[in-house]
Amino acid sequence: MRLSAILLLVSLAGIMGGAALIGLWALGLGIVVDSVAVGVYALLRDAGDRPEPSVHGIPTLQQVLERARDAS
Repeated sequence: MRLSAILLLVSLAGIMGGAALIGLWALGLGIVVDSVAVGVYALLRDAGDRPEPSVHGIPTLQQVLERARDAS
């Protein structure tokens, strides 16, 4: 799991815990804010703004050595 997802979950748990200590209205507000944050995170994650990975497969040692021989 990516670090950003873990940090988001820990943050959301902290918001909910703090809101529960304050009162019921704050807990409801925390749930709304958490839902919006998760929705925005999901939309930004699926937006496709990230470049495609440049590595499509892990080359074997034989392929690396062959490419090095061809280059020299």
